[in-house]
Amino acid sequence: MTVSTLEERGRFERRLLLLQWFAGLLLLLLFVRLADLQWLQHEGFLLQAERNRINVVPILPTRGEIVDRNGKGLALNAVSYNLTLIPERVENISAVLANLQKLMHWTDERTQSLRKRITRSRDDRPVLLADKLQWDDVAQVAARLHHLPGVDVQAGTHRYYPYGPDTSHLIGYVSLARGEDVQAGILSTEKVGRRGVERAYESLLHGSLGSQYEEVDAHGRRISAFRRVPPEKGQRLSLSLDVDVQKAASDALGDRTGAVAVLDVHTGEVLALLSKPGFEPNRFITGLETEQWQEWVNDPQHPLINRTIQAAYPPASTFKILVSLAALQAGSPLSHQSTQCDGFIELGERKLRCWKRRGHDQVDLHKAIVESCDVYFYELGDQLGMAAISEAAQTWGFGEATGIPIGPESAGLIPRVTTGKGARRWYQGETMITAIGQGEVTVTPLQLARFAAAIANGGTLLRPELLAGQPADIERQIEVKPEQLQAVRSAMRDVVASVHGTAHSSMGRLAWTSAGKTGTAQVVGEAQDDEKPENDKPLKKIHQDHAWFMGYAPYENPRIAFAVIVENGGHGGSAAGPVAAAVVRAMAKAEGVDSEQVMQPDAVVLTDGAEGD
Repeated sequence: MTVSTLEERGRFERRLLLLQWFAGLLLLLLFVRLADLQWLQHEGFLLQAERNRINVVPILPTRGEIVDRNGKGLALNAVSYNLTLIPERVENISAVLANLQKLMHWTDERTQSLRKRITRSRDDRPVLLADKLQWDDVAQVAARLHHLPGVDVQAGTHRYYPYGPDTSHLIGYVSLARGEDVQAGILSTEKVGRRGVERAYESLLHGSLGSQYEEVDAHGRRISAFRRVPPEKGQRLSLSLDVDVQKAASDALGDRTGAVAVLDVHTGEVLALLSKPGFEPNRFITGLETEQWQEWVNDPQHPLINRTIQAAYPPASTFKILVSLAALQAGSPLSHQSTQCDGFIELGERKLRCWKRRGHDQVDLHKAIVESCDVYFYELGDQLGMAAISEAAQTWGFGEATGIPIGPESAGLIPRVTTGKGARRWYQGETMITAIGQGEVTVTPLQLARFAAAIANGGTLLRPELLAGQPADIERQIEVKPEQLQAVRSAMRDVVASVHGTAHSSMGRLAWTSAGKTGTAQVVGEAQDDEKPENDKPLKKIHQDHAWFMGYAPYENPRIAFAVIVENGGHGGSAAGPVAAAVVRAMAKAEGVDSEQVMQPDAVVLTDGAEGD
């Protein structure tokens, strides 16, 4: 062989050797990969294969029902069917939706909306297409499920609120899970509490998911179901609410805007918590229309606001009870004396007027509460000073949230008095106006009801309780002498019992004796002149005074405390008093007392007393 031939052969052999090494390396890698798949990852692939063969369908739990203290349903479950779809198990979503549209008689707009919902949802989670369906609605779909892979018809329940708007703010409502709920592990097909008790006790009401194991073919079509883990039903909640009392308050309030709060004076249990107008919670179950939501949002009566805890109003003359207690506790001289009411008090060049233009003559603490004399409380507030009024208000629970679980809750407003450099200077007139519940001070109806309960039970300030049978949750025990409380209680009793009392005409004939205080909160300021202008016109409805009544019953052995406000209702005695009377009647009836006392023939109801505050 020539040298050139030997060189060519050597190159060939080297290339062949390199090729052999390369082939050997490939075979080695193939063997390693085969070993990895066959031995090391065997269990993982087997599990994946099982997952492809086995479909785990979540079973939604039945939400716990909510009932009142007597077992009457407030939030119930009605039997229905849900239609769902798991996107990752559907090869052609458009085709499936087209078939469902024909079977369910959906509009094109509804189908497009569902397509958007599917796009926004996770591929491995069921998407709710329709709920609250009856069997006739889904029978055709159920019969064709073998042609609709990924689609399922599930028997379940939907929420129903028998009392609708009358309990909407207290009970709340449920709606489909949102993005933040899904991120927290809740299925997009599940319902979540949004307001009121539904939201506050979501963890108790929700229950736990169950599951059904199904064998499916390569196309995701169900072959058989072989295992079922039942869901755990949510807890049934028994509230302290008496829905008959709630209804009585609602009927008495009628179409007017306002709120009613009723508490057990010994336990703090909420017996009624009404805010009107309410909203229809059943509208949320299948998805609220945008038009309806905008209608509620833009409604000048604000039906979405829970007025019992979220709206704060000037307390008007109901605040005189707080000022009276503060004066008695502080040993204010006027609290044990009397003063002359000529219908006004002079403050510099101004005149601060009493509601009764011709005055109340000689007035002591008792008479000032019974007839709601403003002049007396102007002077009493001036003696006390803003700091003492503010401190007493905070002690009795104003200016702070009550702690009811269904917030958010307004704390109201109590003027805070500070000292030192930069502290605000409180003028004499501001203190006087605050003493009659006007000016900067505001309270919620629930705060006022809690205050009435503390007066009735001897000075125990309670946190409102929504669940029946719970022990009293004491916020604090207020240090007040029994004789001081009795002085105020006696006057509150005569607000109702005396013919001169401002609530005698509306509350004086009840079978359960009651005690209370009226209030008329100004919405707009009124002139303090002796004579009204000749061109003076009646105020528009939205500018008329708010009407208050707060109190407790029975007087001898207190059971309930209440606060009523009627927005733009006028006078407390004539507008709010009858609503409170309806509450007391309902409670008395529940105790088997259904008659009313008869007024004495010589009893004369004085117009000034009945309409003054």
